Amino acid sequence: MVREACARDLEAIPFYLGRGLYFQAFDRLYKAFREFLQALFVARRTYPLCYNKWIQEQVIEWLSLPELYKELPPILSVRKIESSEVGEKAEALRALLDRWACP
Repeated sequence: MVREACARDLEAIPFYLGRGLYFQAFDRLYKAFREFLQALFVARRTYPLCYNKWIQEQVIEWLSLPELYKELPPILSVRKIESSEVGEKAEALRALLDRWACP
């Protein structure tokens, strides 16, 4: 269910970008990011401490996925919010969802 929720939030981002609602699009990206982390832990049957704290420790040490962690910080690093950059980040997160949080 959480994987589907993440996918729905990612699918909504182009809609908001197309209407110039850049901050709403970023909000959906951040929400989808947290849902991705939840789906990742569910897929690995591991309980996290939190989805917005200690992400580096949890992903690298608990899940033994240092290669995935390297891809996470750039997802939320946006230089120009009023651009297509949030959409590009959404596509990158969707690829991670498909790769790491399989049902």
